[in-house]
Amino acid sequence: MKRIIIPIAVVFVLAICYFACCAAVDKERILPRTSVNGVDIGGMEVQEAVSFLEREADSRRNTAVITVRLGEKEYPVAVGEAIEWDYKSVVEDIQKQTESAYFARGYFLIKSFLTGDIRKAAPVSINEELLETAIKDSGLSDEGTTKQTVYRAEKDCLVFTMGTAGEEADGFKLKEELKSAILSDDYSVIECPVSAGSVDDVELDMIYQQIYKKPENATLDSANNYQIKESVSGIRFDKENARKVLEAAEEGSTVTIEFIREEPKVTTADLEKRLFLDKLATYSTQVRGTANRKDNISLAAEKCDGVILLSGEIFSYNDTVGEQTAETGYKLANATQDGQIVQAYGGGICQVSSTIFAAALYANLDIKERWEHEYVSSYIDAGIDAAVAWDMLDLKICNNKEYPVRIDVDYAEDILTVDIWGTRTDNSAIEIDTQITDDSDGKLSVQTNRKIYSGDKKKMFVEQIAHSTYIN
Repeated sequence: MKRIIIPIAVVFVLAICYFACCAAVDKERILPRTSVNGVDIGGMEVQEAVSFLEREADSRRNTAVITVRLGEKEYPVAVGEAIEWDYKSVVEDIQKQTESAYFARGYFLIKSFLTGDIRKAAPVSINEELLETAIKDSGLSDEGTTKQTVYRAEKDCLVFTMGTAGEEADGFKLKEELKSAILSDDYSVIECPVSAGSVDDVELDMIYQQIYKKPENATLDSANNYQIKESVSGIRFDKENARKVLEAAEEGSTVTIEFIREEPKVTTADLEKRLFLDKLATYSTQVRGTANRKDNISLAAEKCDGVILLSGEIFSYNDTVGEQTAETGYKLANATQDGQIVQAYGGGICQVSSTIFAAALYANLDIKERWEHEYVSSYIDAGIDAAVAWDMLDLKICNNKEYPVRIDVDYAEDILTVDIWGTRTDNSAIEIDTQITDDSDGKLSVQTNRKIYSGDKKKMFVEQIAHSTYIN
């Protein structure tokens, strides 16, 4: 009897202990001695455990480094930022033990005390873009035995050292091997896969843009009191010939491409020697009228005197003399408006614009804007006058020469003289021809032509300058 009672008592005690273990399990919390990727989460609730593991993942990322060997060099690739772990699914699977049938809970509790519950949360996804960045940051993308073509610019030429094709890291295959290692949680050294390298084509157009320098004539610096601004020699090379030579060059060879230098038409020495050397044209008109009219002419002449036009620059008479008002120093004098004689501030200054226009014609400057008067002027021939009115009618002349020109305007003893100084570059001669095309119905029409003769007078070019219509 005694033999029967003792085993029953033992079983009874064990049963009570087991029932106690089942009752002790908190189904809201994870069993003791439970870990995921070496992190103890025992006693935590599910969400608490997930959050804790995700925080721990940041430090895990910092240590997630795979060493890649290429040749005799090793490159650490920090892959951590590209890895994502699914901790939630692992923790929820663990929690199913505490939520299992009541009498099974005791078993899982006892098991956790005896052996623990050690889990691994393998990476579930890899961000390929971040993985590619990790490879690039490691320096592997730049490694290999392939040498690209390089060049250097010397004083008179470009020297190319042609590239040679070797082996280089195969980025695609390396990425696949890294992904496989990460997913299998294998952080051992990887031998870098290689592929045949290639030499890039020489970007000759880009090199040409970097080397090319347009020749620039010496000129004057209007922002620096018209001091001489030195000329610039042009540099270029025969791009098409260079392309052929480079395409035919052997790997590793040296190729020299000679520069072609182009001197500007106007060098610094030329400008220093010939600046304003020649009087290109002169024209004078007789000044008559009231004292106010003469004062207006004197003021406008003073404003225009000494104006310098650089090559391509445009002279505007209105911009130069300014608005005609009492405040700007102009006086009332005769002017024409709608066929009537009126008093206007600045009356008479059209004689200055007309004299400048005539001189510009003989200097062979480009006329951009010019207007005729309502009546033929008494001080200059029809077709050679130039009417101006503030903010309405202007005289504009462009310096079409390679050298600067200067307009000198002198008014003395009732004679208004305009001299245009510059640099004569040919022996051409200028003749201004005015032809009456209509003289009826109270109107006079005049065609103004400029005849340009070659130095030997054998060739002539006729330029139509203006067509003027006057009240007759």
